[in-house]
Amino acid sequence: MKKIKVLIADDDFRMNRAVERILNQNFISIEVVAQTSTVENTIETLYQQKPHVAILDLHLIGGTAVEVVRRTRDLDFKVIFMSAYQEFALDDIRFASIDFVYKPLDISELLVVVDQVISGLVEEGYRKKMNTFFKNTSQESIGKDIVFKTRSGIVSVPIGNIVCGHSDYGLSRFYFLKRPAIAVNQPLRRYESMLQSYNFYRCESHYIINLNQIDRLEMETGSVLMNNGQLVPVDYKRMGVIKDYLRAHARMRHVSVGVLHN
Repeated sequence: MKKIKVLIADDDFRMNRAVERILNQNFISIEVVAQTSTVENTIETLYQQKPHVAILDLHLIGGTAVEVVRRTRDLDFKVIFMSAYQEFALDDIRFASIDFVYKPLDISELLVVVDQVISGLVEEGYRKKMNTFFKNTSQESIGKDIVFKTRSGIVSVPIGNIVCGHSDYGLSRFYFLKRPAIAVNQPLRRYESMLQSYNFYRCESHYIINLNQIDRLEMETGSVLMNNGQLVPVDYKRMGVIKDYLRAHARMRHVSVGVLHN
């Protein structure tokens, strides 16, 4: 049986050893071929060993794992990042739908992620996910993109082009300015937590909206007209948040006239 080769890179040798021990105890199909701690040594070893999977802590001696994957993008391996909760690149990792585990490590979480990765080493669309990650971490990148996994494959779109998302019986359906809607087999709350920092708001129990894509707030009908022509319902108690956002951004002309009573 051919072994799946894994490289582990962390600036703490104790973490490297701990991860190797966990993998050896739980996966007979895995062979840890190397442990590294510096950016340069990790890059050199990736080219020498050509592992199938690299488990990389974001912080390495001499730089970051982002630099490692950027400088080895011609190699064919899957990445699992290890990350603290407030790491600098966490949004970029999540937007690209790249696998990661939080530190301090939860062994169960690590096992689940590793199992998912080695079960799908040949993943259609993985290069598109990595290209999205490279774009999002580029200093030249003005806006972020996000990856959606649909039944027909991987879709990468600019976050700013998302108009709204709709919860639809366990699925999420997203609507855009200049492309057809897509259905994603993930709950809407997963994306809500990712997009909150980019001016997305839960306006109603089944909807999140991009506040920057509001064309008009209709106070009388309890809805917002979005820039794609879609009318989205708004919970009355949440009207004030939207109105305050429009006021703060000098867009009160986008509130329907003659129905404001407060």
